[in-house]
Amino acid sequence: MEQKFEIFPWNNNFETGIDEIDEQHKKLIELLNNLANLLTQEENFQIETAFSELAKYAEYHFKSEEAVWKKYLKDSDLVVAHEKSHDSFLPKVLEIRNKCDNLQDTIEEIVLFLIRWLAFHIIDEDKRLSLIIHSIKDGKNINEAKYISDELMGGSMKIMVETILSMYDNLSLKAIELIKEKKARLRAEKELKSINIKLHKLSITDQLTGLYNRRYFEEIFNRELQKSKRAKTYINVILFDIDYFKKLNDTYGHDVGDSALKKVSTCLKKNIKRGTDYIFRVGGEEFAIIVTNEDIENLINVTKILQREIKKLAIINEHSTVSKYLTISGGIVSLIPSLEDTIDSIMKKADEKLYEAKEQGRDRFVY
Repeated sequence: MEQKFEIFPWNNNFETGIDEIDEQHKKLIELLNNLANLLTQEENFQIETAFSELAKYAEYHFKSEEAVWKKYLKDSDLVVAHEKSHDSFLPKVLEIRNKCDNLQDTIEEIVLFLIRWLAFHIIDEDKRLSLIIHSIKDGKNINEAKYISDELMGGSMKIMVETILSMYDNLSLKAIELIKEKKARLRAEKELKSINIKLHKLSITDQLTGLYNRRYFEEIFNRELQKSKRAKTYINVILFDIDYFKKLNDTYGHDVGDSALKKVSTCLKKNIKRGTDYIFRVGGEEFAIIVTNEDIENLINVTKILQREIKKLAIINEHSTVSKYLTISGGIVSLIPSLEDTIDSIMKKADEKLYEAKEQGRDRFVY
């Protein structure tokens, strides 16, 4: 479970004894704690959503609370003063929100303001009015109720209120620091994860072509081979290379040769798109494709498409005895592997078929 910081813990001293108001105060504090914990997130839209939810609920709560006060106190100076306190809340929050572009820092300042404002507002202002209302319900007139409230909220109670407010102020600052530390740790973990992903990708990728490399070929081949053995399904390997690639390199230079390899690789990626198929550069000009869940007819169609699309690239290889443009030759092995079959035994068969394709004149696949 993700650790949550309770920067504003609910305390029984905040209770007014008016159920409707107490429940709304608890909801406000819950939304405030949620907003504070989102400071560890990088996605601003989540923070914006939580901030808007808190602002809307605060507005709803103020109206509900004022209705309760007016029910008992009508239009007294106490109600008017309380309404002014409510009216100053959202403008102050929005003032903080709009004063700088950095949402994270702004919300942090808003959270600190909200803790101080809510703690004082609930434990001092709301408590005073609730005490007056409880006295009126007990049969006291407004002046007697005010006097009782002032007496109860003075003396040792006033000291306790100031102590609690001081405690919450210190608690909020420490909680924000913890949230900052958590955010820094999460950012570091995210960066480390990203680096590890990049390192893994580099370790399995051929740097010139962007295809998977020989190391990853053996890993994937072994995994798919074991799956085929267990399920008694076909495993299919297409092995091919570029015809007369040495002549291309010798004639035009290695830069042109590298360019040809890149173009062929791009062509492979465009035409082998299924997530369950894998394309590899397994040697200098040699490529392999592991195809799952296909019959031999579809494999033949795949190789015909590859031959056609690679010819369309029109990569000049004038000293080839097959064509003045670059061509490919290869072999296909498609089988339900026995328990004795290994990567080496299957690749030996694929090599044999590739050799046959060369012997038969190149620019072809042998199945």
